[in-house]
Amino acid sequence: MIEKYATYSVEDFVRDELFIEWVKTPDPRRNALWQRVVDTYPGQKPVIRQARQIVAQLSEASRAPFYREDAVGIWNSIDNELFTSQINFGRKSIYRSLWMAAASILVLLGLGWAVYNLPNNRESIGYDQLVRKTENKLKEVANTGEKTLMVNLPDGSRVYLQKDSKLSYASDFSGKTRDVFLSGAAFFDVTKNPEKPFIVYANELVTKVLGTSFTISAFDRDSKVTVAVKTGKVSVFANRYVGDVDPETKGIILIPNQQADFQRKSETISRSLVEQPKVVIAKKELEKFAFNNAPVAEIFAAMESAYGVDFLFDHEVLSECRLTTSLSEETLFERLDVICEAIGATYKVVDAQIVITGRKCN
Repeated sequence: MIEKYATYSVEDFVRDELFIEWVKTPDPRRNALWQRVVDTYPGQKPVIRQARQIVAQLSEASRAPFYREDAVGIWNSIDNELFTSQINFGRKSIYRSLWMAAASILVLLGLGWAVYNLPNNRESIGYDQLVRKTENKLKEVANTGEKTLMVNLPDGSRVYLQKDSKLSYASDFSGKTRDVFLSGAAFFDVTKNPEKPFIVYANELVTKVLGTSFTISAFDRDSKVTVAVKTGKVSVFANRYVGDVDPETKGIILIPNQQADFQRKSETISRSLVEQPKVVIAKKELEKFAFNNAPVAEIFAAMESAYGVDFLFDHEVLSECRLTTSLSEETLFERLDVICEAIGATYKVVDAQIVITGRKCN
């Protein structure tokens, strides 16, 4: 569950809801989690320290009487105290990324208007612009009908193109990568080729894979681009280079049942669970998950395995909670509703993780 924090940057931490909750309202459970992160990845300690300063300062600003004209002073204070002395390499890109991360925190603290006061001179990148810029000769397929159109690509991959959508690609994929350009929505079933990554350009978002299946929704008229993974893993990142900074290092990795939403105006990416997570193990394996007066921790571990989703809860608090149940045909959230009602707990989805809050069982 904590493995992702091994490579988190300052901006990743200050966008992480679990991290923000810890800084704002620390308690033994949250303290234990983040102490485990530091103990496991000691090299991240200075990164976590800086991110904690940023969140704490913005949190303090949100509690004070606040007026719109005070924004410049707060941003300058954050800039002078936390940013400028830390950034030497790729300064321009990292500087702006940290500002965007700080703006995300202000949204979570109830100061959402701050995002709209950040400088943003970038124009939206659409399908036509992307296609014009490529040097390769492309073939375009457009779905003008009502039914989904299957497109067979040169490498054996298949794309299921939804109506009012377009796809452009090279006729032979002879380059180092397999590049395709999408306008609209499509499901991709990609043939594996570790030597030649498959890359989808959809407005300002890039999705990079070696072989997997996923859905992308990227209509030019929409304010966001969404990528949802069915199988495998994909790397999702903004379609821009600034200085020497590789944009993929600022993106996120998605696994099955996770999706990314890229807000085109603010250039921010958020991760969440898909609306209806699917079982990622064989049905025969799922049938083995039957529990008789079992600890809920054991049940949650089985659900983690079945859906590939991390569960975060206080093992000590729920240690006495036991249930008789099975993982049958119910959806993940239907099953969670039943379990949480039975033990007097609640849950919410945070950064594609299930966070469960409960009390001790009698």
